Amino acid sequence: MKSTNSLTISLLILILTLEISFSQSIMLNICIIASALVYLLINKKWRGIILMIVLPIIPAIGSFWSIYLHGNNLEQAFLLFSRTFAFAAMGMTFAFGVDLEELLLYLEQKKISPNFIYGILVVIHAMPEITQEVKSIQESSKMRGKSLHFWSPMLYLKVIVVALSWRDSYTEAMFSRGFDENGNRRAENKFYLNRLGAVTALCLFIGFNVILFL
Repeated sequence: MKSTNSLTISLLILILTLEISFSQSIMLNICIIASALVYLLINKKWRGIILMIVLPIIPAIGSFWSIYLHGNNLEQAFLLFSRTFAFAAMGMTFAFGVDLEELLLYLEQKKISPNFIYGILVVIHAMPEITQEVKSIQESSKMRGKSLHFWSPMLYLKVIVVALSWRDSYTEAMFSRGFDENGNRRAENKFYLNRLGAVTALCLFIGFNVILFL
């Protein structure tokens, strides 16, 4: 048995994302940013902290500047500025605070379709091969005198074609290891929700909503 906070964090982030999309509270955005920063600091996710600060700078400044220049509404400009950073903060919390494999296996225990769960797991575990395939396609294109940059649609089209060619191999591998959607499965590691994490998330949710309606 292993405790997990993956589902708790994911649900909290999902709900807060919906709330700040429609709220007009700058203070709520600031509190979410501060909470995410504290969480990443406690877990020593330094890369997540850097990305949380760096990634939203240009879109945040762009949103602020466009509203300030054309709308003459400083409060609305600050709202969009802080909201951009709040979205980035929650994104980094999810990226660095949630173990996707753990989350998916927990959902499988809760009777979510095994085909769906293991399909996503295949994609997650295939990412190193996909990354290597992207590099190989770029190198082979250079040998033909063409450069395929990361924004090139042709690059992704070729990767999709290659990934489709792997489909049968992955399906065969899954069934060869005894995968059966309708069969009874015994989980190697059983997960349960961490009560402390769930209580903390509930307290944060209540606190954020109190701030929202102040």
